[in-house]
Amino acid sequence: MSYPNNTILLVDDEQAVLNSLKRLLRPLKCKVLTTVSPNEALEILRENTVDILVSDMRMPEMGGEEFLEKAAKEFPDIERIVISGYAEAQAAIDAINRGKVSRFLLKPWEDSDVIKMVEKGFRLASLQQENERLQQETQEKNEQLEALNRSLDSKVQERTRQLKMANDRIKDSYRSVVRMFSTQTARRLGIKATKENRKLNQVLVAVAKKFGLEGQELKQLYYAWQLRQIGKLSFSDELLKNPYLTMETEQQRTFQQYPLLAQAALLLVKPLYPAGQIILQHKEYLDGSGYPKGLKGDQISIRAQILCVVNDYVEMVSGLYDERQYSTSEAIRYMQTTAVERYNQDVVEVLSEVIEGLSKAGDVLNDKQVSSEQLREGMKLSRDLISQEGILLLSADQDLDEVAIERIREMEFNLEEALEIYVSQK
Repeated sequence: MSYPNNTILLVDDEQAVLNSLKRLLRPLKCKVLTTVSPNEALEILRENTVDILVSDMRMPEMGGEEFLEKAAKEFPDIERIVISGYAEAQAAIDAINRGKVSRFLLKPWEDSDVIKMVEKGFRLASLQQENERLQQETQEKNEQLEALNRSLDSKVQERTRQLKMANDRIKDSYRSVVRMFSTQTARRLGIKATKENRKLNQVLVAVAKKFGLEGQELKQLYYAWQLRQIGKLSFSDELLKNPYLTMETEQQRTFQQYPLLAQAALLLVKPLYPAGQIILQHKEYLDGSGYPKGLKGDQISIRAQILCVVNDYVEMVSGLYDERQYSTSEAIRYMQTTAVERYNQDVVEVLSEVIEGLSKAGDVLNDKQVSSEQLREGMKLSRDLISQEGILLLSADQDLDEVAIERIREMEFNLEEALEIYVSQK
């Protein structure tokens, strides 16, 4: 692929290194800026839009960690990468902590690793730009709606006419309404638009089709899946950031109202009434332990049972249920053993089969959690390796060889913590 709209800045006191990297990146057709001076690099960053900053560590004019720290403070949105000929653990930790470095590569580098790293950085920059565009678009639509509301005068006939027009427009474009509110809700909850999230849509649809859902029934279930979180929009940041099991009792009572709030919001859009009913029941469990109404067994529709299983699976693997993320196999095992009475086991079994099938084609995450001592050559990281302080240590899809495994163990030793390591299941 080519990236003519993306820019990378290379900083190294050795011109030969800059020339080599510049030649390596030429097939990507991106804009490559180079300098041997960290001070000049800061001026370049002030005068140009840069997506990725690659810096050496040891430079006579200014140390890499000091330069990256300055760049991080002034340009926090630029991805920062270190390529160094020195492998001291402390230097790496200093660069990560002070310069908020996302990746650390050693010289001599593998050309393919550098290309993959840069391509991933450019894709991430494109996603961020798209997110900003969507946010601006949502804001503009909200402002348009507010302007419409302000224009309504006190005459009942005129107000009724305008509401009818608005309602007609919503009927004609409620698919756009679903997308808009789904995007807005995701932003409020801090959920990034990722390829993995989009693949989960495939999982829901595949499970639903296994149970014979088609046409309008499948469409309303899909809308319920997209809008199931909308009831959380009014919650505080404090409530949203905590996994469910870590909430205090009063917080859980408040949180358990979100299916009711979501259904109430969808009452404003008549074509979404059925989706609202599904959302209302999607946190009800077969044994009556769910919420908000404590329904049991056949009182819960099959569509709500399907949404319940897929939604709870997603919450477990993403860290929204417990204080840590579950692996794919661990989440399925939890629903089949620990919480067997809560879930429709036919749905759980189909979910397991769908995940296994899609994972073989590379279309969905299927992983397990292991300790660093269980790592073996040939394994691949299924999720980003992140420290307890939220620092990215290694990116997902990293193939693990003897050197990478040893580095992970060294990082655990130096950071004095047991890292949460997830690897793909073949």
